[in-house]
Amino acid sequence: MSYGKVDDYSNSAQNSTQNLMPQGGYQQQYGAPAYPPQGHPQHQYGQQQQQYNQYNQYQQNPQQYQPQPYAAPYNAPNYQQQNYPPPQAPPPQQGSGEKFAKTSKYKDLWAAIVFLLTMAAFAVCVVRGLTSLKFAKNNTGVTNPENNNAGNEFVVPPPADLGGILAASVGTGFVLSVLYFVAMQKFAGKLIKVSMVLNVLVLAALAAYYAYQRQFAATIIMVLILGITAFFLWSCRSRIPLAKIVLKTVTKVTGQYPATLFAGFMALVLIAIFNALWLASFAGMMQYFETNNSGNGLRYLTIVFMLFALYYASQVISNVVHVTVSGLFATYYFMGQPGGPQGKVTIPIKNPTAASAKRALTTSFGSICFGSLVIAILQTIRAMLRMASQEAAQDGNVVGALCAACAGCCLGIIEGLIEYFNKWAFVQVAVYGKDYITAAKDTWRLCKTRGIDAIINDQLIGTVLGIGGLVVSFICGFVAFLYVRFSDNIPNNALHYAVFIILAVFLGASEFFVLSNVIDSGATATFVCLAEDPAALQRTKPELYEAIRAVYPQVAYPGV
Repeated sequence: MSYGKVDDYSNSAQNSTQNLMPQGGYQQQYGAPAYPPQGHPQHQYGQQQQQYNQYNQYQQNPQQYQPQPYAAPYNAPNYQQQNYPPPQAPPPQQGSGEKFAKTSKYKDLWAAIVFLLTMAAFAVCVVRGLTSLKFAKNNTGVTNPENNNAGNEFVVPPPADLGGILAASVGTGFVLSVLYFVAMQKFAGKLIKVSMVLNVLVLAALAAYYAYQRQFAATIIMVLILGITAFFLWSCRSRIPLAKIVLKTVTKVTGQYPATLFAGFMALVLIAIFNALWLASFAGMMQYFETNNSGNGLRYLTIVFMLFALYYASQVISNVVHVTVSGLFATYYFMGQPGGPQGKVTIPIKNPTAASAKRALTTSFGSICFGSLVIAILQTIRAMLRMASQEAAQDGNVVGALCAACAGCCLGIIEGLIEYFNKWAFVQVAVYGKDYITAAKDTWRLCKTRGIDAIINDQLIGTVLGIGGLVVSFICGFVAFLYVRFSDNIPNNALHYAVFIILAVFLGASEFFVLSNVIDSGATATFVCLAEDPAALQRTKPELYEAIRAVYPQVAYPGV
């Protein structure tokens, strides 16, 4: 079975600014007749001109349109009038999911080479740093753990207590993350509304706290943020039904393909290992420069490179997972077939998550490295500006410190915008296998036509995820507090409470971070697919399409 027509559609979709709906490519791949696009001669279809006029009439009078199941958007035979259902698609051949990558050509190969060279240079720094790393000897002795007045000296608890508090924190975070995931699937609409209210209440509590502390500048800023947030959420209340459907769909697909969560977990582990290795090698490199009396120029150059490598690797790892998850959701969107076990939509591909990860790590890896490189450069410059601001402040140069801080603030805004833009551009990379520049151009086109809808949908779902992370982290911290409070081997002082509570909060937030990233990537990919090709959803999942069209009529006008 050939997917050449799909590639033709993908190429034409990139060059067209008037109509983004497919022109027969997807219908042909499933065995249905291929219909000519608008403007082609009608040689073999007697009824099609009449139906084409009906479609134009629908475009001019959308309020008179009555949705019909399986209604094809382009000159398709009206199956409902002929009183028999549309032909069922034969199962695609093994590996047909590769249609999302139009060619096997590697995109932005130069960026992948830059990343590999960066990691090779970082490996050299790791070897030098670890061989130069020396640990200070502990001559303070061991403090009696039973002494609850140990002052500010931290006492490592026995292995049983240390393992117990870690197990309690990790177990609590896991259970709460699973429960919140189920709640998002079962009560998506109510959870969105509750999260909106809680978001406003949290900001109000922060404003009240700053006012109580007589920090009036911070109070004014928080009140402004509170007002803007409340106005935005109130204005977006009519968009809750769409966010509800998208959130329920994404959680359903995630539950059906848990390999997406495994991909997020692996990214978290890789980032943690890389960060630990970076800290050890960075400390070793600083000790190396101190013992060898190296010049400041080489030292600063090493600091800049180490920061760049840290940001670059973290961005690439995170974006690989984002592209992997987005590819899985695009596969579900375009190739999902209803009628599976227990009414599930099935994908006729073996291990679709692995297939998406393969594309992310091969043909699309260069595009991922390209987009990550832009963010890593901005983050490195911001870090250097912060260092310059601190040094200027220590030297008493108020003007220099202020200028560096303002420049860093402006750069942070630019970085945030580009990072948000990248999230949508990488979906184009995942779905169509585009290079980064082409994906960025098409993302900008999408922003001009669906930008407000995308931002609102993203913020509503993001509010749910943010409140969920806050709740999970808070409860994990409270569990750690109780463990320290009732433990006989851990001193009950502020230092030990702070250390273990912070550790528990970090572990709980990290566990929920895996889930929230997968949900966020899935929601982004679903919206992009829906905005660019609603006909695919109408064909493969007509009930879901009609539910979305009922709350989001713009889906019927992909070019508007």
